Amino acid sequence: MKLSPNQLRENLRIHLAELESLESVFCNPGELKIEDICTLADVKDFVDDKTTIPPPYLDLTINLNIDNMKFELCATLPHKYPYSQPEIFVRNDKLNREQHVKINKDLNEFVAGQEKGEPCIFSATCWLKDHADEYLQIEQEQPSKKEERNEKFVRYWIYSHHIYSKTKRREILELAQELKVTGFCMPGKPGLICVEGCYSDVSEWWQTIKSMNWKKIFCKIVEDDKEEAGGNFLKFNNFEEVAFQSNGVKCNHMDMGELYKFMKAHDLGYIFKEIFGVETKSSGE
Repeated sequence: MKLSPNQLRENLRIHLAELESLESVFCNPGELKIEDICTLADVKDFVDDKTTIPPPYLDLTINLNIDNMKFELCATLPHKYPYSQPEIFVRNDKLNREQHVKINKDLNEFVAGQEKGEPCIFSATCWLKDHADEYLQIEQEQPSKKEERNEKFVRYWIYSHHIYSKTKRREILELAQELKVTGFCMPGKPGLICVEGCYSDVSEWWQTIKSMNWKKIFCKIVEDDKEEAGGNFLKFNNFEEVAFQSNGVKCNHMDMGELYKFMKAHDLGYIFKEIFGVETKSSGE
């Protein structure tokens, strides 16, 4: 159900009050970071009736030192928060993929159990401080040198209700670079991700990304190389974020014609109808 302007304004007041409370607790330099100061200004302007344009979601990161290890708790506050669950996940460069999946699953289960209508970011930080050592004590597999592989290549087409969170978008890009997979991420509503590479790398990327808290995300199509690994299956040289304007608003609602044109330029226009259920032509065709 869509929020009325008054309901949205009241929820955003709660967001600002919670942020003020967090700033009083995490007051040391670098402990609390607002990902986009302009978004914070937009939220304040909407609450103060200086604009009628709903602001973007507020993204924040809390840096915690637990047992001399750095944890990042990243949170995105949707407009319906605190009456809906925030998008929240934890990062730590010492945890392996399985540990990241486990700690984020448990954290989101904890947050989901909190009383609706009550801010929960501080409670999430307390949970993390109380339980982080349980995940640190899990025996980590020693990194082993990858054996030479002759894996077939795959391409995943991933569809999300929306991709707005700057922290999630950063994680999507950084993990892709780390695992050396290629493709693109299109933020907005809906969100679309194409990721391609060796099966084990693409699978590891997908398992990590989908463990974050999403309203809705799923792998809609899987393509695989019919021949042995190699050839012309891979269509991208790197992984990048792309955005096409629709009605003059970047990263909001995608321009389907421009998306089709981009996909066709990478020899992927054939799959557009299968993803969206409609046919389209880029402008000028």
